[in-house]
Amino acid sequence: MMKHLTLWHTNDVHSHLEHWPRIFNFLKEKRTAADKENQSALFFDIGDFLDRVHPLTEGTNGLANTDLLNQLPYDAVTFGNNEGTTLAHEDLDKLYEHAVFPVVCCNFYTNKECTEQPDWVKSIVYKEIEQVKIAIIGATAPFREYYEEMGWGIEEPISSIKKQVAGLDEDTDVVILLSHLGLPSDERIALEIPEVDVILGGHTHHLLETGKIEGNALLAAAGRWGEYIGKVDIELDENNQILTKTAMTFKTEDLPAAPNEANEIQGFFDKGRAELSEKVVAIPGKLAHNWFDDSEIAHILNEAVCEWTGAETFVMNAGIFMTDFEAGIVTDFDIHQMLPHPLNAIALTMSGEELEILIDGIYRKKAELQDIPLRGFGFRGEYFGTVLMDRAGFDAENQVALFDNKPIDKTREYRIATHDTFVFAPFFPIVKQIKRKEVYTPELLRDILKWKLKKMYGQEEDK
Repeated sequence: MMKHLTLWHTNDVHSHLEHWPRIFNFLKEKRTAADKENQSALFFDIGDFLDRVHPLTEGTNGLANTDLLNQLPYDAVTFGNNEGTTLAHEDLDKLYEHAVFPVVCCNFYTNKECTEQPDWVKSIVYKEIEQVKIAIIGATAPFREYYEEMGWGIEEPISSIKKQVAGLDEDTDVVILLSHLGLPSDERIALEIPEVDVILGGHTHHLLETGKIEGNALLAAAGRWGEYIGKVDIELDENNQILTKTAMTFKTEDLPAAPNEANEIQGFFDKGRAELSEKVVAIPGKLAHNWFDDSEIAHILNEAVCEWTGAETFVMNAGIFMTDFEAGIVTDFDIHQMLPHPLNAIALTMSGEELEILIDGIYRKKAELQDIPLRGFGFRGEYFGTVLMDRAGFDAENQVALFDNKPIDKTREYRIATHDTFVFAPFFPIVKQIKRKEVYTPELLRDILKWKLKKMYGQEEDK
């Protein structure tokens, strides 16, 4: 007698909670139907379910997102870099405190020696359905500099997965990988680890509408932002040997609207706003943003980041500023709305020659970059905006990069601050190539701005 197993999966929702009511209703119906008809179905999330761009996530340190996952509930989840590297150590430690599902990740540890895992993480879990034993392994992208700076340890994922596969229970029938590693890694895993039957993917926001066979594995992924929901069907024979594996996706906007959907979506936002309603400072005049030119708020952030990191200047894109501050009271919500991105400050120690390459690149590319619509690399805005770098200049006549109106001193080092987007986006390759980088976590740019505003307006506090 043939057996049938269905896997439902989401990935990279990134707190796009405008899609959650439909996702939840759709998956809840599938779970209810499976339970009622005694069908075999499992539900997984592949990480980056949260994103601190949403005020509800920001205001609850992600706990509201875990509550949403609990509502279904999911059978297992892994986590992505938005859970792992944008939450403070203590907040990540608490994120799944009340989860009713296991969190599966084989390459994440409490120390950089990678000898012990947190008690809220499992490397592998087993499920048995219709006498079919299913191994579920999870893995997350290894942002080593970030994790180690925050007091965690991260292992190279493919070797970690191989260890789990080598130790599988002998009676395991199906191996599923929850992979927040990205499509290139998933393709490599499929070829190097033939024991893995299904890879449910994420991280690179790839959409595999009908899946992809690579080696022995079926790869499946549902895009980004909750725009799609994924489904995998597995047929097995009476000896639990897999006969067929197929994948498909459902477009969320094509699903029936959830009851009271608009009110629920607005409720998520309003609750987040209430959580962030605390007054930070009162300012005497408006601080306006400008995506295509310098601004006073950009000068303030430049000073703040330089003070915070000990840098000589701060390289940023003006597109990070999303709103103005009006004169009067500024709340945590206002600061969040101005700088909603989960961006860290990064200090680069570079040679004069490297600085020259960077400034030259900025002045050659800034006009073409400012109108580029960008989403990703930590940036949650609309347009990249002009590149701002105080103290830097360019002598167009002589084609010479300048610092403090002088040619760059090739004999000394410079300490230059920037943020994640400049490291991960491909616009200025020299930034990624610089070896000496210091990531400032867990504070985001908005936390540093908040600290500076308090200093400026009479409520100074220590770093």
